[in-house]
Parts: sequence; C-alpha cells; structure tokens
Amino acid sequence: MAESDIEKGWIYRTSNDQERLVLGWDRDGRVVYTSKGGNASAPFQNCHVRITTKKFAQRAIGKLRFVEDLQTYIVANKATTVVVR
Repeated sequence: MAESDIEKGWIYRTSNDQERLVLGWDRDGRVVYTSKGGNASAPFQNCHVRITTKKFAQRAIGKLRFVEDLQTYIVANKATTVVVR
C-alpha cells in the first residue's frame, strides 16, 4: 500500500489478518491507530499505537470500511497525541 493511501477514519486489514483503525497522526507525523488484533468480533482495544507512515503502509494490505465519528475511539483509547491533519 502507498503511504498516500492512509486516511484517518479508515479500518485497514494487515497481512496477519488484523484490523487497525487510523485515528490520525501525532505531532511527529506518525500514524496513530488502535487495533482489534486477529479477532474480528472483538472491540478495538483500550490502547493506541504510534507508527511511522512507512511501516503502517508496509503492513496494511487494504481498506475495509470507514468510521464516521472517531471522537469516541480517541477518548476511549486515550489517544491524546492525535492532531488534525
């Protein structure tokens, strides 16, 4: 996947069959996301991860669906490093 294809609010699938919801980017330009892991029926976990755009793009294999309202995920995952881009 190209780095330019990464968009806030989209759920991506990885090659390891995990789902990752992009919450935004931090001040250093890293992608901030929350993950479900391999269990599709699980909720997005109560944590967030910051990763370089390059690494995220290498691991993502496609978009699954768009999430309109991210605010509840940002608050629940304590993702205070997210900035509007």
